[in-house]
Amino acid sequence: MVLRHFKLKEEPFSTTPDPRFLYKSPVHQQALERLVTAVTLRKGINAVLGEPGLGKTLLIRTLLKGFSDQVCFAWVFNTTLSAKELVRYICRDFGFKPKAKEVGDLLMELYTFLIGNFEKGLISLLIVDEAQNLQPEVLEEIRQLSNLETANKKLIQVILSGQPQLDVNLDHPSLHQLKQRICLKAVLTRLSQGETRRYIRHRLDIAGARRDDIFTDAALTAVYEISNGVPRLINQVCDNALLIAAKRKKTQVDSVLIRELLENGVVTSSSPPPVLPRRYMAAYQPEVTPCRAKEKEGNRKSFSNPEESRNNRKSLSNSEKLEKKMRDFQELDFGVLKMH
Repeated sequence: MVLRHFKLKEEPFSTTPDPRFLYKSPVHQQALERLVTAVTLRKGINAVLGEPGLGKTLLIRTLLKGFSDQVCFAWVFNTTLSAKELVRYICRDFGFKPKAKEVGDLLMELYTFLIGNFEKGLISLLIVDEAQNLQPEVLEEIRQLSNLETANKKLIQVILSGQPQLDVNLDHPSLHQLKQRICLKAVLTRLSQGETRRYIRHRLDIAGARRDDIFTDAALTAVYEISNGVPRLINQVCDNALLIAAKRKKTQVDSVLIRELLENGVVTSSSPPPVLPRRYMAAYQPEVTPCRAKEKEGNRKSFSNPEESRNNRKSLSNSEKLEKKMRDFQELDFGVLKMH
């Protein structure tokens, strides 16, 4: 009904995290670039942080789409696993059934698998969803996974995806080493009012809308006021608004209809954005983590001998590799992501 009435090719506000619909606000663009950098340069452990509904999953699926068949990934959704169960789950999600029963033997099987991927030129990527719910001993096991490496390359890249509480949890004394291992953080924040307008129009455009006035300006303002810039809530409000407008044969969604959704309990308004600690927002700026400090120290050295010159050429090679991958993402035509 909605598609026919508004002459759309597909649902513009579906909850499915389709990379084609990613709206690259400055925050989301920088977060994506950080993740691309982390995976391309095999940084090891990295994190993407944000409140629920800000697009962490969509961002990661966009990353996977961009790397296509260059990446073999395992995605952990179950945060109630023990350390041993976690390693077994990772093995299975990578596509092989482990035979070992003890953690040490499981890690050896995983190491053999990762070496095989490395020799094939594949990047092995572990994604851990809702990481703020993991017990400290499980997070410590993830840190141990980052020790699986060759003489100069990490065999597995890790993305910890979680809510701001994850950053707080990492302050626990038992997780001090893990926190030091996190090389890059990508932080998502809510959309501004202007970004909310562009977000809605972007999704309508991707869905095949032939006009840009399906939502009146006042309606777009009302959507922002209800959603507080949370993309998931924006989708809910807009999806319900289009459905009701189509039923009533209205050619436009106005602010009256939007506010009616709230008054009738069809949608709920978002809570105000939380007050985040300054150190959490600092993750939006480049950090000098141990990994970065090592890089900066290396950059200060003079390349006066052959060994250092080779290191310099290697650094330039990594830079060129990253620039190429960034160009690939800019030119990518996001189709439907094929999950393994």
